[in-house]
Amino acid sequence: MHKIIAVLALCSPSGAFRVTKSSLSQKHATSDCPCAESSVVDGVETGHAGCDQHFGQRFGYVCYVQGGSECPGARLSNRLGVYWRSCAAEHHDAETRAYLEEAMDGIDVDEIQEQMRIAEGRGIDQESLDAAEARIQQINRMSVVREELMTAIGGLDLQRLRAVLEEAEELELDEFLPEETLEEAVERFEWLETRVNVEATLLAAVAAYDVNDLIEKLANARVYQCSPEALQQGDDRVVELQQLMTDAANELQTAVTTRDAPRLRAAMEAAERLSAVDDQTLRQARYRVHHLLQMTAATNALLQAIEGDDLQNVEVLLSSATNLDSAPDVLALGHKRVLELEAFRDSGLALEGAIHDSDTQALEKALERARALNSTTQDQENRAAVRLDHLREVDQAANAVIALYDTDDDHFLLQALARAREIGVDEAIIARGEEARRGIARLRHDVRKRLVDLTESGTDAAELEAQIAETRRLHAASPRRLEAAENKLASLRS
Repeated sequence: MHKIIAVLALCSPSGAFRVTKSSLSQKHATSDCPCAESSVVDGVETGHAGCDQHFGQRFGYVCYVQGGSECPGARLSNRLGVYWRSCAAEHHDAETRAYLEEAMDGIDVDEIQEQMRIAEGRGIDQESLDAAEARIQQINRMSVVREELMTAIGGLDLQRLRAVLEEAEELELDEFLPEETLEEAVERFEWLETRVNVEATLLAAVAAYDVNDLIEKLANARVYQCSPEALQQGDDRVVELQQLMTDAANELQTAVTTRDAPRLRAAMEAAERLSAVDDQTLRQARYRVHHLLQMTAATNALLQAIEGDDLQNVEVLLSSATNLDSAPDVLALGHKRVLELEAFRDSGLALEGAIHDSDTQALEKALERARALNSTTQDQENRAAVRLDHLREVDQAANAVIALYDTDDDHFLLQALARAREIGVDEAIIARGEEARRGIARLRHDVRKRLVDLTESGTDAAELEAQIAETRRLHAASPRRLEAAENKLASLRS
């Protein structure tokens, strides 16, 4: 099975059944005086170790024993002064075990059973007989595994074949299999491994966008009889990609005719990813993107100039945007702004209107425009400056009130409201400030009431302490109320 293991890279230790002399341990009838395993017995070199025909066939199988004077049936050697005894029974047992072991090394169940019968008749230990019975069961399992292996070799299940080969290795079945079967198993395993890899590459191609590569992988997958599910996914993806290619080509053809650079760039990326169009079409699309980017830059520059008051700059950028075919609505805005700037150059009506209005930003913008167009007189400059100063004070006072809408300090709010009324802030802002002030009063009332309740019937020192702090922060109670609360807090803590 080494050839199979080399392919499978099975590194787990083998659990194969192998009978050794140690597994069939000898059980001596004379366990109280065992044969000496060494040639030195009771300090005397006998020249003989273990059980053998040491004295020739006439005496049969004998052995020396350590301390043999207590061993029944042992005889004293007059020459050496140590004891020896017959070990024929042990020898016959060993021979019987050897025959049983030899039978167990094969897979002939009948032979093993025959040797078991002989061994049992000779009183061989149960452990050896159990080992032989286990070997028979193993051989039966080997037969089943052999059939499973042949079935797996003819199938398409790599994991099943791997499992059967691993079990065959564990059982060391390879020693009893024809070389052709082993080679067929190895080849089939390698083929199935390739099949798994081919299916994996097919699924990877399904997730990608290269229809030609997918078609190639799909053909190879059919050669390796990959799963119907994977093949169906491949077929479905080919149809899907072909439709995507058609859609991408159509979208690119349409996007080229628009002024939408992001749309055209996205269409190009999709078409290139799907290989949906030829290189010439892509080059034309890239040129169109470059043109659109220039057009967009010119459009943005014009739109920014329209927000300003530089008539000459607007006219130059309007010409550039027109040459680059900017959107008609943007060009219309440019022409309109040119007319506006020309009109502002000749009239100070816009500034006069802003001076008499109450919009600070509008006045600032009108003044800035008039100055850019050199349309103001010194009187307009003076009146505009005075009006701006006043409007800015009004804005500052209004902002001060607005900033205190959510405050809980009515001292600053009252000051801000007084200043707002004095300077002429919008009544709606003042009314909102008054509502905020009334809210502060309600809050202070609630805080004071809660303090009184906790002082009279509270039992939680932490809650009362927090309420005292909140009341002090809001100046919501008199010193007398606070002193009573402090006394209550002291009693709760004592």
